[in-house]
Formats: sequence, structure tokens, C-alpha cells
Amino acid sequence: MFKPLSLAILITLPTLSHAEAFVQRERYTIPVNQINATSFEVIEADGAGGTQMWCAAGLYARNVLGQRGGDLTIETGRGDALTAPGRKGVVFTTAPLEGAFSSFSQGVRRSGKVFSMTHAFALCQTLPFLRVRTADNQLVRR
Repeated sequence: MFKPLSLAILITLPTLSHAEAFVQRERYTIPVNQINATSFEVIEADGAGGTQMWCAAGLYARNVLGQRGGDLTIETGRGDALTAPGRKGVVFTTAPLEGAFSSFSQGVRRSGKVFSMTHAFALCQTLPFLRVRTADNQLVRR
């Protein structure tokens, strides 16, 4: 009785390390579309959640807009995308918004939530395989 169970465990253990490596290599390619000089929309893609969307916003602000400091604010929380019909998106801005508030939560549903650009970009440290695709089809990586 114990031999089949032991054999099943011995067979399963080596595959667990491969499954973990597969999960760590998961890639996110998140579209980001410019709206105006200070606002852009991050489109939900590849099962990305709030952490990935904040990271994508930080990457875009830093590498495309050239912003090295300041804040990122959710202008419009998660909802129907403005720039990609049929998709969900979040509009971020680098401009100050009235009623903005700081939060430790990485959620993207509430308008006015503020992260420093440094904080948003720092979230990318745990997401080495995230990249941003701009409207002109350029890839932006860390």
C-alpha cells in the first residue's frame, strides 16, 4: 500500500521544481496608449492585476515619457477602456489631481490613488518578464 504512494511522491517531487520555474518565466505584455501629454491608458492583458498595471505605468512614465520623479495617479479607475474597445483599462496621469490620496494597496479600481513613480517602477523588480507595448507597437522593458 505504501509503495504506490511513495512512488507517486517520488515522481511528483522533481516536476514541482519545473512547474515553479515555468510560473516564474510567465510573461506579461501590457499595451499602453497615450491619451495626451500627461495621461495614458494601461490596458489589461495576459491576466495582469494591479501590481502589473502599476509596474507598466511606471515603465511607460519612465521610459517613454522620460519622467524620473513625481507621482502617478489613477485618473480613471479600472473600467471599459477608452483607447481599446471591448477591453478593460486604467487611465494614469502624471499631472496632479484634486482629491488624490496615497495608498499601500496596489489595486487599480479607485480614481485618485497615488503612487510615486519610484514606487510604481519598484514593483517591476518582482516582475522581470513584464514588458509594455506602445500604440506604435514598440516594446518597452525594464
